[in-house]
Amino acid sequence: MKKISLFSMFAAALALGALAPAAQATAISTTIQLSQLYAGSAPDGGSPWLKAMFTSSTGSTTGTLTLKSNLKQSDFVKGQDGPNTATGWSFYLNETLASWSCATGGACASGVSTAPISKAGPVHSPFNLTFGWTSGNRFDGTDSATYTLTFGSALTGDPFAANGSGWWSVAHVQGIGPSANCSGWIVSGNGTLPTTGFETCGEPPTNVPEPTNLGMFGIGLLAIGLFLGLRRRVV
Repeated sequence: MKKISLFSMFAAALALGALAPAAQATAISTTIQLSQLYAGSAPDGGSPWLKAMFTSSTGSTTGTLTLKSNLKQSDFVKGQDGPNTATGWSFYLNETLASWSCATGGACASGVSTAPISKAGPVHSPFNLTFGWTSGNRFDGTDSATYTLTFGSALTGDPFAANGSGWWSVAHVQGIGPSANCSGWIVSGNGTLPTTGFETCGEPPTNVPEPTNLGMFGIGLLAIGLFLGLRRRVV
């Protein structure tokens, strides 16, 4: 009887284990804000100039990535100048991306590439997800684009990460300044920012004399006039 009782208890434990709920999935929610100037001119308006939001859950092979612009005036992101996607807006993934699709109605990129790039302009270290737009389809103003990303295996955590230099994302912003002829490289992350390579975009300010200086200038002219008048009288 004792043996039967132990066997029954073991079987009951197995049954309860089979009925136990599977481990719950953990939500993944990441916001990447590009608010630091790495090189060139700072975009117009306040930062963050660009924002990316990714949502998914562990155990899933898909996730939603939303790209949003907060660019002002004539500023824009482009990058797609030929058959291959040049750097417009790039990210670093620590998971293999199998496919992607962009929801209709958004400012979808003209090209998307997962080819690793070792350098995006002056910003070093690899990026392996790049979005590029053409001249006729720039990413600017309040544009947004929503992508469904499909990964090669189930996610165990956030697929977006910092690269070897500490940068999560980089973008090349063009059309900056009053003449729309400046550009800058902006980043998100905790990497080391350079101490040189920054530019001030725009015409140099016109130096207008202060009222005090104008007054002194006028007094000087008056004194010269009186002196010349006295000389004429003496002569």
